[in-house]
Amino acid sequence: MAYVSGAERTPDGCFICAAIDGADPEATRYVVELAERTIVLLNRYPYSPGHLMIAPRRHLADLAEMSADEGKALFVTTQRALTALREASQPGGFNIGLNLGGPAGASVDHLHLHVVPRWGGDTNFMPVIGDVKVLPEHLDTTAARLREVYAGLPAP
Repeated sequence: MAYVSGAERTPDGCFICAAIDGADPEATRYVVELAERTIVLLNRYPYSPGHLMIAPRRHLADLAEMSADEGKALFVTTQRALTALREASQPGGFNIGLNLGGPAGASVDHLHLHVVPRWGGDTNFMPVIGDVKVLPEHLDTTAARLREVYAGLPAP
């Protein structure tokens, strides 16, 4: 409810930018990789364990504003995320997508791509039917496991 009511939203800035610049320790809490052109962080309000957000370091709101180099980096980073999630969690599949603009579901105007791991029989019907989320693992545990895997991946 704190998120929905706006109490937890960053009033004077972007939580993704705050995570990138490290000025806010809470914003950096779930960063699993900070690369030259991108950031990978756990979604604080995930649909499943390991729900990642991948964003360019530069604050921009629209995919059309992204340079070719930033676009390439975003997708190379997404490939690394799939590798890391497969190793850390062995999901059976993934949902990957962008929400561009508030009416499309974007809650922040810093472009970001969602990578949502999925398993056969997972509990993703719960948010629709019961208005709750069922997560079998705490975000701190997921972040630690993914940081360990990322540390062992070859550099992009």
